[in-house]
Amino acid sequence: MKETQAFFFDFDGVLADSVEVKTRAFARLFESYGAEIVAKVVDHHRRHGGMTRVEKFRHYYSEFLKKPLDDDVMERLCSEFSRLVVDQVVASPEIPGAEAFLTKWHDHIPCFVISATPDDEIRKIVRRRGLGVFFKEVLGSSASKSENLKTLLDKYALEPAKCIFFGDAESDYRAAKNCGVEFIAILPGPNSPLLKIVPDVRWANDFEALMEQPILINSEAG
Repeated sequence: MKETQAFFFDFDGVLADSVEVKTRAFARLFESYGAEIVAKVVDHHRRHGGMTRVEKFRHYYSEFLKKPLDDDVMERLCSEFSRLVVDQVVASPEIPGAEAFLTKWHDHIPCFVISATPDDEIRKIVRRRGLGVFFKEVLGSSASKSENLKTLLDKYALEPAKCIFFGDAESDYRAAKNCGVEFIAILPGPNSPLLKIVPDVRWANDFEALMEQPILINSEAG
């Protein structure tokens, strides 16, 4: 098996069981528009993990509310969303085995976070969860996941085919494929939205299961 040069991780749903924290926040922000709008927002959010909150707010206003979204309202929405989620994401359970996996590998293989959460916010969350020691860099939504992945591959002179991206959403999968990086999905089960789009993707329920499947990763990596 080829030698692995780097691990890249999405955060929500991959390292932390925090996807529903953000589902509840979106629902809260649109509850004044009624149950039908909330249902549309929640359904879209769950089917488009990895899409930034800014992109989602634009979509919800344009497609669901049929209203313009100016900069002041966007700023207020983002601020309120951050207020609703940060503490809860920090307190959310880990995806089983995530920290054990990082503990095992981070001294041997460079590890990075690539998230759709704003840069300052995801770095704060990683730091407050005590995970900062595991990662060489933590990158957020100031650039796309594909752009951030390419930046890190170039910066650290990594061979894409010798790297692995762990994600749970189509945006993670597309970023990996765009850059020629191997992809392994971390998914709660066979009904996960990503499997409806890419049914043959390699996946595991969590990192405990992943470490029991040596065919998925190189146990001699590093």
